[in-house]
Amino acid sequence: MAIIKWESPRRELDTFGRNMRRFFDDFDSNFFNFTPIVNNGNFMPAVDINEDKDNLYIIAELPGLTKDDVKLTVSEGTLSIRGQKNREEEHKDRNFYRMERNYGEFVRQFTLPEGVKEEDIQADFKDGVLEIMVPKKEPSKPKEREVAIQSGLLHNGNALSSKNGNGQEKREKMMA
Repeated sequence: MAIIKWESPRRELDTFGRNMRRFFDDFDSNFFNFTPIVNNGNFMPAVDINEDKDNLYIIAELPGLTKDDVKLTVSEGTLSIRGQKNREEEHKDRNFYRMERNYGEFVRQFTLPEGVKEEDIQADFKDGVLEIMVPKKEPSKPKEREVAIQSGLLHNGNALSSKNGNGQEKREKMMA
């Protein structure tokens, strides 16, 4: 008689549940990323976005790239970071056990908010980090003008005519 290893149904359910959670976590992280992306490879730079009272900052990690490998454009309120991270060299004489570094072409696009100065955007690239500074416009102050207040009568004793179109003009003429 052969001995068969018995595994509890609970353990199988736990394994199944873990695999389903992993599947949906991966699905959510890829599907619900609302940043428009073109990613032919696996490389996707990590980005931080923050602001102060004067500027909006976008900081992208681009390890292994130089400023010549990256193109930054702005068009119709959309800021685009494009580039490509290539493998340094092929090692045909080596057997790889693990390859965790990612390579490939990437595009990250960000819709800029209203009230920024697109023409004054500046960027700095140092040690594999691209920092983009987007200046904010000063909020426009509402225009105010003074309106002259009349006494209600013209010099000849007739009432001022109303221009509001709701019958007020007739009432003022009848009162005069």
